[in-house]
Order: sequence, then structure tokens, then C-alpha cells
Amino acid sequence: QVLWLSAALLHPPSSYFLFPSEADMKRELSLFAVLLLTFSAVCWLGPHGQPSRRLLSLSVAFNSVEVDWTLAGQPEEDFERWMSNGGLSHDVTDFRGRLALRILAFAVDVLPESIKKDYAEDLAEVQGVDPSAKRPLTWTEELIKDALATQALHGENLTAMDYKYFRFLPKFIGRVLPGQSALGWSSRCWKEVSASVEKLKDKWQLHVKVSKAQRLICNEVFGLFTASHFRIGSFSTPIGGQKTFTFEMGLTEPQTWDVDNLGVRIFAFHENALATMRSVLDTALLFAPLHTKGVAPLAAQRNVDFLEKYMGIEMKRRVSPPGDQPILNESQIHSGDFIGVIRLDGLDPVLAFGMGSHTGHTAVALWEDGQLYIAESTVNGSYWPTNGIQRTPYRQWMAQAKAAGFSVVHAPLREEYRKMFSERGANDFYHLYEGLEYGYHALFTGWIDTTRGNYPCMPPYNSTADKICLVWELLEVGVPIVTRYIPRLEKPFLLAWNQHVTGSAFSNLSGTALYREALSKGMELDLIPAVPEPDGVLYPSDFNNGTQAPSIAMVCDVFVCSIWKAAGLFKEIDDDFSCIEQTNLDVYQLNILEAPKQRPASCVAADPDNALCQLTGDYELHLPKLGQRSMYRHMQEKCPTEPPLYARPSNC
Repeated sequence: QVLWLSAALLHPPSSYFLFPSEADMKRELSLFAVLLLTFSAVCWLGPHGQPSRRLLSLSVAFNSVEVDWTLAGQPEEDFERWMSNGGLSHDVTDFRGRLALRILAFAVDVLPESIKKDYAEDLAEVQGVDPSAKRPLTWTEELIKDALATQALHGENLTAMDYKYFRFLPKFIGRVLPGQSALGWSSRCWKEVSASVEKLKDKWQLHVKVSKAQRLICNEVFGLFTASHFRIGSFSTPIGGQKTFTFEMGLTEPQTWDVDNLGVRIFAFHENALATMRSVLDTALLFAPLHTKGVAPLAAQRNVDFLEKYMGIEMKRRVSPPGDQPILNESQIHSGDFIGVIRLDGLDPVLAFGMGSHTGHTAVALWEDGQLYIAESTVNGSYWPTNGIQRTPYRQWMAQAKAAGFSVVHAPLREEYRKMFSERGANDFYHLYEGLEYGYHALFTGWIDTTRGNYPCMPPYNSTADKICLVWELLEVGVPIVTRYIPRLEKPFLLAWNQHVTGSAFSNLSGTALYREALSKGMELDLIPAVPEPDGVLYPSDFNNGTQAPSIAMVCDVFVCSIWKAAGLFKEIDDDFSCIEQTNLDVYQLNILEAPKQRPASCVAADPDNALCQLTGDYELHLPKLGQRSMYRHMQEKCPTEPPLYARPSNC
């Protein structure tokens, strides 16, 4: 996440501001990872004053006056100024598309030409920004570019990476609290590293000491975070020493409590600065299709590569995709049938990776008044016209799906559940919530069920080396910091966290206030996102007609599950089943679905090896775990989702 493009990157001229709509949140979340660390990877920070090449200081430049970013008055506006300086095309209007391209442009701007030449074909395919354009760089970007160029000439040799995506995720080392003993560890470059914090009258000071180089030429990057500050320190061998990092006060009372009681969280990046930034570019290229109507060929191939190497999913190109006519006509699809979707745009594959699913989106078929609809919860953007809970006539939906670059499969209900399905109950539920916004308030509720077993690690999975993993501690500091720059991102995180800690999504506690409240109740912090949630919890919500009212939150699979619940499919367990706790995989794994015993000839001709009928898409989509789990009470409320096997207990 590109040095979180903090206010430090905000030196550019202020042109127009672009504020994200709530409909953009789904994509913003998937880019949160790239942001949080672009933030980190981008800086090599240190003490105030003139930065040395070995240890730069992260600061914010306003009118050429350096101030600490925590004291900046308008971080959201500063971030938008930086966004507007990227030279993005005016036809890229949605925030998530602009964000993906701006991160990509930043990585291109600071990486040396010797690295960028390896990406010439990929960058030539990118739309919405000219990667070769000369953008005015901020002070911090100039420093980063300079440091990376020096490292490319005189630093460690870069090795080819088989697993090049998300390698910027850092390893959590530990916490350093004021007045307590120093934290010590051994790192990639240094045999001995120690960190200690002292609290002074108007600031905290973190002292980091390195000694006994493990390699002659080695560049080490540490992330030094509280919930209100971040610093990134770069220590290059062979000469050791001590550097001091200042964390100013002037915080809110809960923020001060956080530093005093939770301390400075120390992270170590697994790669040197140049390799870390290269991974930012590789990852950003996954998301290039977010702002385009379809998916370009090289971007699709890159996402296929991600799915194969990170999940073991092989998505082959279809030999003879059908033409404009649907492969199934309306009479072959029934109410309640499952529609599985994946778009090779970075977002869907990353969501699939987190869940262990072969889909990134789900929908459900509904008949009403002689018309077949595809109903879903989604957001509008460059490739989809409608926001929120919606239904679209089948043939119109198919045309939109094909134009968007979807791969789509149809999975029918089992015969006994088809007979049980109440169309009236399902349609009544749909009409009650039609136009409700996408339920990103609870996007992570179905995914995060455990304190450690849902955050994915990166391949190679059989390696004995340090794993590159997403960890709770990164969210613990990342959410409060990132939401200073994109306040709307509080909604998908802090509302659910308020619900889990206080019992109400309307408590309006900040992240640091929630941490203090949780610990006062004897609740471990990493349990906050993992608290099971029943259906029916109300969140502050918007409807497409402008109404704002408390309502339930439904992401795509939660909506599909809720339609099934309203239609009576969970009566055998007295509806003791929380749809909000499910993921895409959880939903299509239920044994209420089954592959057809005999597929129509048109499906067999188009996809001889698929157990399901694939309705559209250039790449094959299979659901190998379809219909394998029987429903039970409180199903899948405490399940791990660890790649590559995504194994789980039978009763979690």
C-alpha cells in the first residue's frame, strides 16, 4: 500500500477534488490493502530535519513548510489533492477506478526505468492514465524515486518472484510500550535489532538500534505504527547505529491512551524497498480493469495467474464461448437458482482468495409476473449501471454481464428445495429492500470468524521461511490511519466494530476508543471483527431514493442467502441460520444446490468438462465444492479460511 500516500505525498497543486460515493466502497475495500502499505512502502522515514539517504523522515509538505502529518488540518482534502495530480483521464469518474490508477501511476513514477521496462506490455494496455506521462512529483515522491534509483544501481540484486502479488505486506514483530523494556529481534539484514520508547513532556520517542550486519549489501525497511502515527525506517548495511523517531502528542484522549497502553507496533517488510515497490506495481496492475467496461487480455491473464498461484484455481480460456443468445432460455431457470460470477478485475479474484471461493460475486434467479429476473446486491460503476439491491430482466442482465467481462455459471436448486421455495416470500423480501445500498457495513462479518484463521498468507505455502500474511495488528493500526484520509472507509470497519464491542452500530466510537472499551470488558482486540452476528442487525443505511434509515446490511452472498431464507429453505432448522455470517463459498456449498444430472446439449457443447452450465465468459468457471455441506444451526460462524486448502471443521 503505497506509503499510504499520506499527506506526505500531498505537495501537488490543488485542482478539483473527487469525493467517493458510498457505492464505491466495495472496490475501495479491496484496494485498502494496497493503500495501507503503499502508504508504508513508499516512505523511508525518520527524524525531523534534513533526511539522510539511509533514513528519510515522513512529513507533510504544505506550501513548502514541513509539519508532522498527524497535525495536518485537512487530511481528506490533502489526499484528494494528491489524487487530482495523477493525470487521470476525465472519463475515469468513479473513485475506486481513480484510486487503482493513481496507485499504479505512483509506482510507475518512482520505480527506475530498468524495472519499468519489464512492464512495457502491461502498461501499454492500461486505460485511464498515461503511465509514460511526466507528472509533477511531490517532495516525498522525489526522495523515494531517488532512493530507489540508487538502490537499483548499488543495492541488492533483485530476484525473479514467482509470487509477486501482495509481497509488500509486512511481518508483525511486536509492541514497544513507553517505559518498558526494549523489544529485541533478529532481522533479514541485522543480527541484532532493538526498539524502546520513552515518553517525554510533549512527545514519545522511539529508539531503534541495529548492529551486526548479516549481509554486506542489504536494505531493511521497518514500519513503526501507532493508531495515530506512522513512520517507516530504512536501515542499510553494513554500518549499524541508532535512529530516533518522534511521535508528537496533541492527540485525542483515546489516541493518547492507545500509545501509552498499546504502544508502537513494529513491522518488518519482507523485501527491500525496491522489491517492495515492484510488488505494489504488480498488485496495482491486477486492479486496472476496475474502471473499464470490459477486461483487457493481459489484465485477465494476470488475474488468472494470481488465482492459479495463490489458490490453485486453473481458469482455462473457453474454446468456443456462445454468441449473443443465452445458452439457457428462461424456461430452464427457476426461482432460487444460484448464479455464480467472477470478473477478472483484481477485486473479484482477491475476494475469492480471502473466502476460498471460486466466485467473487453471487446472484439469484427470481420469477415474478411471468418475467425472469436476476436479483443481486452490487454497486454501480464503469461496467454496471445500477447500485444496491436490484433485479434485472434475464436477457438484459446477460447482455450487461457479457459486456462487463463476467464469467457466469448457473447452479439449480435441488428438486426438493425447488418445490419448497416460496416465490411470494422471496419477492416480498426483495421489494422490502429494493434500492438499499450494498451492505459493505458487514463485508468482513462473514469472512472474519476467528482471531487468526481467516487472514490469508501468501505462497509458497510449503516454505519454511517467514510467511507473508495479513494480520490483525496491521488492521489495528491501519484502519484508524487510513480513515483519516478516506473517512467514508469508517463505515465498513467501525460500524461493525461498534456493533461487536458495544452492541450497537450507532455508538460512534472511534477505533482507539473501541480498543479501550473492548479491553475494559476483557475482550481481546483481535476478537473484535470475529464476533458472530445474527441476521437483523441494523446499520445506518442509504437507499437509492435518497432515504436514510436504519436497515440490515447485505453483501452479494448475504442477499442470496436471505432470499432463500425468506423463501422458507431453512425451515428444517427453524431459520436458526445467520446469512450475514456466510461467504460466497458457504452459500454455494450448501446442499440445497446440486449440479444438473443431465445438462442441456447446448451446455455440453460449449463446455464439455463443466458440471454446470456456463452462461457467459471467456474463461471457464467451475464450482467444485457445490452442494457439499448440509445446513445446521449457527452454521459457519467460527470457520477458518486459510489458503490453499481452506480446510474447516465440519461443525464450525
